[in-house]
Amino acid sequence: MILVNLSKDKREAIAIATLLLFSFLIKILLVPLPGYEVDLTTFTAWFKTAAEFGPRVFYNVVPWCDYPPFNVYLFWLFGSLAKGFSLFNTSYSVYLVKLPPILFDTATTFLIFWFVRRRLNFKISIIAASLYAFNPAIIFNIAVWGQYDAIYTFFLVLSLMFLIDSKLALSAASFAVGILTKPQSIALAPLLVFLILRKRNWRGLASSILVGISALIVLIIPFEWSNPIKFLSSIYFGALEGYAYTTVNAFNLWALGGLFRPDTQSFLFVDLFTIGWILFGALTVFTLYFLHKRVDDKGDLIILFSAFVLLFGFFLLPTRIHERYMFPAIAILTLMVPFLKKIRLVFAALSFTFLVNQAYVLLFLNKGQFIQFNDPVVWIVTLINLSVFLYVLMLMFNELRHKTGVFPKPI
Repeated sequence: MILVNLSKDKREAIAIATLLLFSFLIKILLVPLPGYEVDLTTFTAWFKTAAEFGPRVFYNVVPWCDYPPFNVYLFWLFGSLAKGFSLFNTSYSVYLVKLPPILFDTATTFLIFWFVRRRLNFKISIIAASLYAFNPAIIFNIAVWGQYDAIYTFFLVLSLMFLIDSKLALSAASFAVGILTKPQSIALAPLLVFLILRKRNWRGLASSILVGISALIVLIIPFEWSNPIKFLSSIYFGALEGYAYTTVNAFNLWALGGLFRPDTQSFLFVDLFTIGWILFGALTVFTLYFLHKRVDDKGDLIILFSAFVLLFGFFLLPTRIHERYMFPAIAILTLMVPFLKKIRLVFAALSFTFLVNQAYVLLFLNKGQFIQFNDPVVWIVTLINLSVFLYVLMLMFNELRHKTGVFPKPI
């Protein structure tokens, strides 16, 4: 009866707050489930180091860390909490290690609700938010494995929303933070550059790049002010060189030839690493052409769809990809589910393959084993992913040929 007497806005606020709280609590309850012990031990060590020495000298004193600087601020903040409450070396430390991605994922859930609510009714908006909040693949990544993919995903989603609203400086700043969280954020760079240039010409692009660089500098200065470019490149390229394999447990195109195959071997005088980036480059060119041809007619959905294609293609085509890199593609898909009927099957299929990919890999990692060549689970999941990719390309070709029923009018 109390809810009935409240205004519509207050009822909606209570409903979304309840959803966010419930999803947060579910993840917290799942935190004690065993993830990958090596990762959790490594994160705990980084938390301790950051809490003891602070961000300034973190990379100088830590034995090894391939995570970019924004994560170190989180290590420092939550590590200081763990230190202050004497949680290190207790069973409670895992809660603080997994808490940052849980918090950012909760924020992403709200972004999804907010985006849909601005365009559709409350019921559909809360359903869309629920599809993400209670997605088993997302929950597994965050609450069980304890990975940090939810953090850069939040900044990529935020950057796209600012871009759609023509708040280009904020979009560039959000993207810069995403880059400083995980380097795979770079997959969206061509789309952002193309759309900023289209919306505001070269001067607008230059000013947006300046804002992005300024955001990078502000976050990097506490770590390194003498040579920030060398500082970042050593982190990013050092991490890339450390995984010189066709696929690092990602069930993508390269998984058909087995996991952890060296990508330095050649095919037709070109190494596999280069071939992977050529494939992704070709997809990027086609996606930008698709965006250029249809964005004026179909608006926001084409932007989101193109972002999804780039993120999904980044998972499927380059080498050195981990099983977790599907994460941001699922978030972007969720934004489109209420508007595109033909995307709902894609969302369901990739949520399934993403969950299986992670859970199956974690099973072997915790046993200290490698997945064998010609593993049937790898082949089945990979073929589903590739089939979905072909379906997505078909949707794009159909749209370019002006066939109806793929994308509605602008939202």
